[in-house]
Amino acid sequence: MSYQELLVKLMNGIVGADIRSTIAESFQYILNAYLSGRIDDEQLKKDLVEFCLDVLVTKKPFEDIDKLREEAEEEAEKLFKAVKAYALRHRLLVRYGRGE
Repeated sequence: MSYQELLVKLMNGIVGADIRSTIAESFQYILNAYLSGRIDDEQLKKDLVEFCLDVLVTKKPFEDIDKLREEAEEEAEKLFKAVKAYALRHRLLVRYGRGE
């Protein structure tokens, strides 16, 4: 699944357009920091866990924090794999162009 699909799935249930927009922008900051080399894999993982936890707390404010933390780690791992795949494609396009 692409990171875009995972992000939409993660935001499912959040109805406020302003909150959804803020979540998407926040993710984009993390993605851009990774693609530009400002953060490494380890920091990306940490940032994604924190990001996912923030989203889940927004969606489920009365849920047990330990349960949400576990779910955040699972979602972050999925996003991490998707971002890594996207980053590979991005680097190859930068290096070799679009082949047009």
